[in-house]
Amino acid sequence: MSKRGIKMVHTKRTMPSLVMLIPLALCSVFLWHSAMVFQMQDQILQNSAAAAAAGSSTQHRMLVRLPQLQPKQPHKKTTEYYDHDDQDETAFATSELRQRLPPSIWTVANQQSDPIIARLVRQRLEQRNATTPDVNIERGMELCGKFLYSTIQRAVQVDHGGQQTFVATGDIQSMWTRDSAVQIGIYYGRMGTMQSMTAPTTASSYPQPPNQPYLRIIVEGAIRRQAFNIIQDPYGNAYARNWKDPSKLPLKNRVIGRGGWTDTRNYEVDSGAYFFTQLYDYYVAANMYRPQALLAEPIVFDAVMLMLHTYIVEQNHERDSPYRYFELPEGGKGSKTAYTGMTWSGFRPSDDKCRYGYLIPGNIHVAAGLERILELNKRIWNSQELQEQATTLLRDIESGIEQYGIVEVPAKSGTGTVRVYAYEVDGLGNTLADFDDANVPSLLSVPLLGWSGYDREVYKNTRARLLDPDINTFYYAGGTLRGIGSPHTPPKFVWPLAFAIEALTEEGSPEHVADVMAFQIQQSLKAACNDAMHEGVHSDIGCPKLTRPWFEWSNAMFVVLIENALGVRCDSHGQQAALRKSSEEALETYQKTKLMRGRMFYENHYKNNHTVPEFYQGVAAEVKYRGVVADK
Repeated sequence: MSKRGIKMVHTKRTMPSLVMLIPLALCSVFLWHSAMVFQMQDQILQNSAAAAAAGSSTQHRMLVRLPQLQPKQPHKKTTEYYDHDDQDETAFATSELRQRLPPSIWTVANQQSDPIIARLVRQRLEQRNATTPDVNIERGMELCGKFLYSTIQRAVQVDHGGQQTFVATGDIQSMWTRDSAVQIGIYYGRMGTMQSMTAPTTASSYPQPPNQPYLRIIVEGAIRRQAFNIIQDPYGNAYARNWKDPSKLPLKNRVIGRGGWTDTRNYEVDSGAYFFTQLYDYYVAANMYRPQALLAEPIVFDAVMLMLHTYIVEQNHERDSPYRYFELPEGGKGSKTAYTGMTWSGFRPSDDKCRYGYLIPGNIHVAAGLERILELNKRIWNSQELQEQATTLLRDIESGIEQYGIVEVPAKSGTGTVRVYAYEVDGLGNTLADFDDANVPSLLSVPLLGWSGYDREVYKNTRARLLDPDINTFYYAGGTLRGIGSPHTPPKFVWPLAFAIEALTEEGSPEHVADVMAFQIQQSLKAACNDAMHEGVHSDIGCPKLTRPWFEWSNAMFVVLIENALGVRCDSHGQQAALRKSSEEALETYQKTKLMRGRMFYENHYKNNHTVPEFYQGVAAEVKYRGVVADK
């Protein structure tokens, strides 16, 4: 036989031998493993017996150290902002941070309500209902629900599936940064989907719906639109829905800066403050998935930096400012001012021009906004430039408020003086004190603005004088209503905005606070002419002598008042109202169609009762979207 043949025979004989060795090897491994297990069990029994004999309290403790899994290494962060998914940061943002720097009261959906005060308020309203039928809890809840969804039903237009949202202020079809921040702020506590979609339990017996994620689309679009508006013109206060060709506007509009995206260019220092605080409010909103994703967008950061630079320029208004407005004195620059560290404003939140350039409640609001963007910078933007500039500006403004914004006025008793916050100063010795305007920020609203450094005692003195008609000439005590008005409206007109602010800033015993809140709810319901909140209502005549028949900012603040005073959420009432509206509209359409066509097919086939509200989609269907589908 050839060598090749011998080799082939040898190969055929060795292959079966290898196959037979594999089971033997496996059997050996099994026997070794079994022996090791028996040995470990014996050791456990011996140790347990020894521990029992010694009376050890640890006899049930595991005595064999098992192999430990190595912890999974975290992914290296590639983004510049802090990863909000980290559990420690999430807990910090929703607890410690919110406690140290509370969100705006119009963004918390009654989470700050005191159940004792809420119960007392309801009792007082029920007692007064016997003498004033229109002033009752149920009407308050119905209006609260109506106003809650009024902005998204009537004033909102969402563009391109949520990229931007235009929010009109009401009967004036412009978007104020200030107004829109409050209008959409009331949705912050209702749009989160993390942890639980159920509304927080309150003292109310009204059933509450789950949170509604579609609101986040509206809110995020509005924040982007505000950022867009600021980038177009940081001196604007109200902006247009659509771009307007400046060359085609009348000369009277062009000389006051109107055109493009700017509708009115009354520079108001509080506009940027609302934008700053709103970004923070959004970041700390409850149950939100990755809120930093929106805030990290370049358009948001760029708007923050531009507004910050504008504030710094306006610290030296006389020397550095490019801003002019023909209604202001001194060639449009405004009355002369000296450097105080504060930042200058041409107009008040009422859109009326400032008498003196440094608006104290406006600077207090800016200070609150700076505190909050500094926190956002630590967690999201990590900008050294922002950190340094905002820190310096905050320190300057706080120093200016302390040095120039707190003034001494004669005590009402005629003996001595008291320290109060001035409304406006110029740094040259001129001050406007014992005056307030119903628009927010106001001196009355200081505790709600969020600045951690305001002086409680000075505010207490200021508040007492502002609510005294003998001292504050714009506090009207009429035969029907009483409260703070504004030079922006005729004499004796009080503002429902001021009713809400007075109630929400009241302090004292639960009984006292409940008295004030119940009274202000009663006043608000009296002033709800045609079931709407207004700019101003005559303090003697009441309805129907009013200004601004449709004013969404005032509607939103009524929601804040009702929810915080009664410890409720108005979502269910609002959604039920929307469903009733849908069914009523459908019934009207049906009746018109039936008159034209006779009996409808579905009457015989489906047997629907089209008057049942639950058949209709509800308030979400009424949001106006534009440009969702790309043009072909």
